[in-house]
Amino acid sequence: MTDSHEYVYEVIDNETDARTCAQLIAEEFAAHEPTCVFAQITPQYFFNEVSWPMITEVLDERLSILARHRPSGEIIAAIFASDLFLVRETHPYNASGPPAPIAFIDLLNEMDDIFVRQDFSQELKPNMVLHVMTGATRAHHSGKGVGSRLRAAMCNHARDTKGFQYALVQASNPATRHIYTKKMGGKELTIFDPRTWVWKKKDDGLSRPFEDYKGGSVPNILIKLTSVEDE
Repeated sequence: MTDSHEYVYEVIDNETDARTCAQLIAEEFAAHEPTCVFAQITPQYFFNEVSWPMITEVLDERLSILARHRPSGEIIAAIFASDLFLVRETHPYNASGPPAPIAFIDLLNEMDDIFVRQDFSQELKPNMVLHVMTGATRAHHSGKGVGSRLRAAMCNHARDTKGFQYALVQASNPATRHIYTKKMGGKELTIFDPRTWVWKKKDDGLSRPFEDYKGGSVPNILIKLTSVEDE
């Protein structure tokens, strides 16, 4: 797909790589992603309930990307993505449905719904808005531009192969937020404060699972794919 001297960026197109990527994301999220650390989510639980079901559902879309360390062949980063139109068709937002296995997923679903109803001033159509779902880089490969190039490769691939015009992402990690807004020109729209968010699907609608969270706000970020370039 695209490459640098040390890393190559590829479409995730088989179950073996997908499983490795799902495990990578689960391990890195449990160790470093602010909301998972706060909620004390284990890698195995995140893999079973989030990352593995997620990639198995979207694998056939061929929009998710991995980074491979060229000398060793090791997969060291991955990002999962889908067509937001398909996400909404397959899983329409239901405010009164059962709670997600992780509170933050329901918060993100609410943010998706706000984006479609309020933030996005157009009718949502197929192959229009790339939904960036989750991504991570192995900590010992961070600081080398892998995360930025991985996300640029994902956006360029979606634009060039299927005509996507925009990407939507919610970023809870400050470093990732910086990549999407400062390096990729993303615009922050609705911004959520997890501390004030009420988990309406849990505990009779009275639960505030992030009331003591200190990780900061989470924005809806919209990126125009016409301007995304590799570093």
